[in-house]
Order: sequence, then structure tokens, then C-alpha cells
Amino acid sequence: MTDSDHMSSTVITQSIVQTSPRRVFHVRELEKLGVSQSTSYRRARADGPWTRLLPGIVLVAPGPPTTHDLITAALLRAGPSAMITGMHGARIHGLTTPDENAPVHVLIPHGQKIQGSDQIKFERTTRLPDSVIKNEIPLAPAARAVMDAARTWQPREATESLLIEAIQRTPGCSPRALKQELDRGTRRGTGLPRDILRAMTADLRSPAELQAFKIIKRSDLPQPSWNVSLFNAHGHYIGIPDAWFDDVALAIEIDSFAYHFSKADYAATTKRNTRYAAHGIAVVQILPTDLTNNPEEVVESIRRAHQAAALRTRPEVEVRTIPTAR
Repeated sequence: MTDSDHMSSTVITQSIVQTSPRRVFHVRELEKLGVSQSTSYRRARADGPWTRLLPGIVLVAPGPPTTHDLITAALLRAGPSAMITGMHGARIHGLTTPDENAPVHVLIPHGQKIQGSDQIKFERTTRLPDSVIKNEIPLAPAARAVMDAARTWQPREATESLLIEAIQRTPGCSPRALKQELDRGTRRGTGLPRDILRAMTADLRSPAELQAFKIIKRSDLPQPSWNVSLFNAHGHYIGIPDAWFDDVALAIEIDSFAYHFSKADYAATTKRNTRYAAHGIAVVQILPTDLTNNPEEVVESIRRAHQAAALRTRPEVEVRTIPTAR
């Protein structure tokens, strides 16, 4: 490229940027701004000042494309029915755990066929949902975006973190909603998220319990059961601890100060702990704030209690299933 060509390119780029805040354009759009398609394609060659992101789509600024550039390119290429899903869709919905370096994942109608790239993945679907607009970007609904992200063969820990954060923080991502989305879609890549959801949500009832599940799962502690019903040897009901280590009859209860502001709730907690004590059940009480601020101390408290409980004779208590009405 000659000096005059470089200067011309700079002038054209500055003019385009001043005309529009965008950095990514279809060559047909650039033609309306005074840049011929042949000029655009020439400037987007490997040695040129622009970058070809997809067929007919160019980045008119120097340097590598940003995630927003890639999203813009994908939507320009795919048309108005397309929407962002997967990792970047989940991030735009507000999650922080999805991989920010993952390819941009785009849902398109099944009748379309678009070649993607290493950085942009187009997926044809017969289940194209109504999009949700956030930051002027059409997105798949949160549950769809999260489950599309979860089935991309990430390591178990990353997938687990994604699902826990979605359940805790994102409207529309209840365990039931995620499970329904999983069941409706393709089975490709669903083995791991299905296993995690089954283990994580079958018996968990609150965000604090999900956090406790995550902390204990990552520790070297034995894995407890969650929200099981305890009975004594005569079949009398004792209680439903948040977590239960059956090998040593150790109960874990996650109790918040807010819960105890009510006199009735405080009385219920006192009666529950009295029943535990009367039946020889060891109890560890945990504050939700400690799960976030002091997870190592939580694990250590449970470990010490588990070791102490193992030294005594295990009380005659057992887990039973309470029949549900049909």
C-alpha cells in the first residue's frame, strides 16, 4: 500500500466513524457511505488496514475485533431473525461466570444456512424463541442462553459455576426452567449439565443452599444429602436439615439473622434444634454471609464437627421418604 493509499484509508475510516459510532459494517452499507465494494474488499485483505470478519462484513478500525464487534458482525450477516445465545448471551443477561473468550454463538432460523468462523458460531434451530432486547442486542431468553452455554463441553467445574450463578442471580433461570429448557432442546452436549442439575437442584431450596452445595462439593468432605426427612427409631418425625451427613448423623442448618427477626421463626428454630439434641444429632449452624465471605472457615467447621460426631455412637435416626399427594 502506498502512502497516499494509507492516507486515503485513514480519511475514509475517520469519516465513517464520525458518521456512525459502529466499527463493523456490511460492504453494502459502506457503499452508501461512498466506499465502493471493491475498495472495501481490498482494504480488508490480510495486509490491509481493515479486517474481514465474515463474508461481506468488515471491521473498519485497526486492531483485533472486540466481542461487541463480533456480535455486530454476526447479526449483520444473519439478519433480523438472529439472536445471541450461549456464553455471550448469558453474560449480557448479567452473568459473570461464562467464558468471555468463547466464540459468539448465534441462533438462526433452521431454513438459513450461514458459514461461521473460529470466532462466530451460527446454529440453525427449529426452536427459535422470541428474542429479548438488552443493550440493543437481540438475545435468546436467559434460560435458553444459559443452557446453550452449558452444553458446550466445558469442564465440570465451569459448567457447575455457570448453572449455580444462573439459578441464584438470573430471573427466568429457576432449576425447573433450566431443566425444561434442557429437555426441550437437542441432547447434544447435555449429559454433563443434566447430571449437574440433577445433583444440584433435586433437593436444594434456596440460593444459600446452592452456595453451600458448591463449597462442600469442592472440598474433601464427604458429600451430604440435602433436605431429607429425619425420623427416630419409632417413626416419629424429627426435622429436615439443609444438609445431612448420614454416616455420622450430622445436620447442617443455614440460618440467617433476617430469618430470626421473626419471633415465630426464632421459636421454630429453637424447637428444631431441641429435637436434634434430644435425638443425639450433632448440628452445625451456618450464616449465609459466611458462605460468601468465609467459605474456608465453613468447610473447617463442618470438618471438625464431622470428626467429633464420628467419635460418638451414632444415634438411631434414619432418612425416610415422605409420600407426596398425587
